[in-house]
Amino acid sequence: MNLVIVESPSKTKTIKQYLGSDYDVVATKGHIRDIENTGKDNLGLDLENNYKPIYGIIPKQYSTIKMLNEVVKKSDRVYLATDPDREGEAISWHLKETLNLGGKDVKRIEFNEITEPAILEAIKNPRDIDENLFEAQETRKIIDRIIGYKLSSVLKHVLGSSSNANISAGRVQSATLKMITDREEAIKNFTPVVYYQVEVQFRHFKAMLTEAGKQTAWKINDEELANKIVSELDNSFVVSDIKYGTKYEKPGSPFTTSTLIQAALNKYNMSSKKTMKIAQELYEGVEANSKHIAFISYMRTDSIRISDVFKKQLVGHIVNTFGKEYLSSHNFKTNKNAQDAHEAIRPVSLYMTVEKAKEYLNNDQLKIYTLIYNQTVESMMKDTEVETKTVTLTNHNYNFTVTFEKRIFDGFKKNRTEKEKEPYEFKHEIGDVMTSTQEPKLLKKETEGPKRFTEASIVKEMESSGIGRPSTYSSTIEILKSRNYVTIVKKEIVPTQIGKGASKFLIENFGEIVNVDYTANMEKNLDEIALGDIKESDVVPSFYNEFMTLLDEKKSSLKPIETGEVCPNCGSKMVYRSNKNGMFEACSNYPRCKYIKHEQKEDAPKIECPECHTGYLVERVSRVGPKAGKKFWGCSNYPSCKFTISKINQIKTK
Repeated sequence: MNLVIVESPSKTKTIKQYLGSDYDVVATKGHIRDIENTGKDNLGLDLENNYKPIYGIIPKQYSTIKMLNEVVKKSDRVYLATDPDREGEAISWHLKETLNLGGKDVKRIEFNEITEPAILEAIKNPRDIDENLFEAQETRKIIDRIIGYKLSSVLKHVLGSSSNANISAGRVQSATLKMITDREEAIKNFTPVVYYQVEVQFRHFKAMLTEAGKQTAWKINDEELANKIVSELDNSFVVSDIKYGTKYEKPGSPFTTSTLIQAALNKYNMSSKKTMKIAQELYEGVEANSKHIAFISYMRTDSIRISDVFKKQLVGHIVNTFGKEYLSSHNFKTNKNAQDAHEAIRPVSLYMTVEKAKEYLNNDQLKIYTLIYNQTVESMMKDTEVETKTVTLTNHNYNFTVTFEKRIFDGFKKNRTEKEKEPYEFKHEIGDVMTSTQEPKLLKKETEGPKRFTEASIVKEMESSGIGRPSTYSSTIEILKSRNYVTIVKKEIVPTQIGKGASKFLIENFGEIVNVDYTANMEKNLDEIALGDIKESDVVPSFYNEFMTLLDEKKSSLKPIETGEVCPNCGSKMVYRSNKNGMFEACSNYPRCKYIKHEQKEDAPKIECPECHTGYLVERVSRVGPKAGKKFWGCSNYPSCKFTISKINQIKTK
């Protein structure tokens, strides 16, 4: 009897269909072992033996281990078919160690898609467990554990927190949080610049002022000059120039984990967690025609490469469906930080069109499958070709321009079902006179500052910065949410006061580690271990010694983190504190002053102080006198402004 061990129970249903009665397929239900909370500082590392981890069976997996041991006894050969990545390699390694498979014929197999050809091909080409891949994963786990445990402990201590507070630090999560808080600071410090534009309305289009005399006038900083230009214009415009051109729109490359997450959020407002959950379902397989079939290839990848075998199928599909003239051979460039270990995310069969898939998939599954199917097909189709006509309209000494576009070849958009609006066709010639239909408009605008991250853009930033990997993007965002370090407001990631406080402390005291460059360099070290260029023992001991030295140096000088504000009740400095519910801002004069600042909701109205007109009203609690314990509202500029009011509805909202 041959035994195939996978991770997910749903995979067993799909794979069993493709193997004969000589094969049994069982699932581990994820990891079976983890580093124990034992030894010095509960790190679970043998500090006297090259910092090797001390592993133990995960309690909930004892029944799984018992089941696995029983089926192993009946098997002659064991195939370890966990996921085709470092984490999957580690699970296979732990299975071999835990199940005492030394006397068995044990082989590792991997496949990028759960289809019959892929499974049978994997069975024909087994290999040994890749010790380098396992070491890379183990090194990641050790380093992340050291940083996470030690920095989280220090963070809780300096904030006066109880041991069960919901706060933590981590190599990737803290670097990501820093990017988010840095962006928030940049938004706060951004000073917009006012500028003016002049717009003229014609019957079918609008034109914008681009030249005033010999000077470019797209953006005018002088309001007086802008008004002067408007006053000198009449409603008669001459077509003074027409320039023709061609532009091309290129299709996107096949999806990686990162770009799939971005596309799902932008098109369907779907969170990274939900997107990856659905992608996992499509990879592992769903019920279809009394069978369990897979729809897409492995969904954790940073590669845009597709196999030569599938590429041939794709070429045939495009030629047969759209015609040879739509076929292209785009050469997409994989990100320089990519491991490129697997293919891009693609459908496993082009025969399973979106229309056919509707019969088997629920609404959310169909959305993700549609994205993947169309992106894969379009990636090898030709560019869309658009003819451009840029028209210049002159009034006195002022030039206004407008560009018209007309698609002359639909290219990859031939695959789209939605129809585009028929564009207006400009038929006038040079010398023709056109009359505007309205008075010229003076548009007052401001330069736009940096934008907050969305889940899509933070994943893109993580990928381009080289921090994290496809398997960690979604989980990192979820950790930041669960710790209440960030919240999502209208798709934007907004750091909370808790998140700002944690990030500020870590940056000020451990900025050498909690930064993008350090995290990215560590990822490169892990890649080198995976390739066999360096060993775990070359990285972990030196990291541990340097990190612990830094920690010892900092411990004596750690102080409460100041928020930069003063207590509105007593004038003392405000600091960050925490309890079992998380982090908050409180007066440093505790216990004499027990003031706590309540965080204002992002979308809550700000009410201007009617006395100083620079501060905003914040809620407070009386500490002394007959009104002790009662709430009131006072100016955020206290003590320089001492305005108070008992009821907020007595003040009009701005």
